[in-house]
Amino acid sequence: MTTAALAAIRVAPKATTDSVTIHADQAKGEVILSFQDGSIALNKDCGSFPCRIDISRLQKGEYDVMIRNGTDIQNMVSLYKE
Repeated sequence: MTTAALAAIRVAPKATTDSVTIHADQAKGEVILSFQDGSIALNKDCGSFPCRIDISRLQKGEYDVMIRNGTDIQNMVSLYKE
């Protein structure tokens, strides 16, 4: 994993209640939100970026955000669900 890959994912806003927009330097990929214990909270196939994700059903807390494109995984930023 490189620091370039880390910088390639941006989440806005970082703290949110209902939806979040994922920005990435790649064309498409699967966005995976996981709990702090590593279990998957949500995943969404994004055909293009920026990609808007509805997180209104998730519980409050911090989530890790990864983007998987085939076997290539770019990780990781975090977001906070209020």
